[in-house]
Amino acid sequence: MTPSGLSTGRPGAPGRTPSLAAMNPDLDVDTQQLRDTATATGATAARVREAAAAAPSPVPGPRWAAVDATASITDAAVRALRDLGAALTDTVTLITTTIAGYDDADARAAARLRGAR
Repeated sequence: MTPSGLSTGRPGAPGRTPSLAAMNPDLDVDTQQLRDTATATGATAARVREAAAAAPSPVPGPRWAAVDATASITDAAVRALRDLGAALTDTVTLITTTIAGYDDADARAAARLRGAR
């Protein structure tokens, strides 16, 4: 951590100020890998949503305490799966938005380079 409390992202002694000469301003992003990750995450979200939707209805029968406890646990699990599916879908949206941002930045940089010729 730097004196300001921000992490430098590098291991080392706390309080040690990073050297500007050691910083690398280049950032390489593999947008195809991000697209593949978004696709895989979207597929996982779909499977999680399907799992939540496929929860069976309780079988009619005597109302024992174990039945009520099981129903309560099942409801909680279904809610958790729905929340997880929604969070995964949100993650796909964030990844897709990030890809668009990187693609736009690349297009702007390419236009600047073309203009510099």
